[in-house]
Amino acid sequence: MNIVLNGEDFDAPEGATVQVILERVDLAGKRVAVLVDDQVVRKAAFAETPVREGARIEIVQMVGGG
Repeated sequence: MNIVLNGEDFDAPEGATVQVILERVDLAGKRVAVLVDDQVVRKAAFAETPVREGARIEIVQMVGGG
């Protein structure tokens, strides 16, 4: 299925969850913030939050430093 990930077209598997998308882009287990259609998804809900056709997902990786 087609979604928009960080402003780019992305091919996601049918039935994907936020967790699956994070695994596909090698960000699973990392410190990230995720919005699906402008709604914040809590980390505890990544595995159970479905992604639908045409969803707009933004992933922001947290980076420390100074």
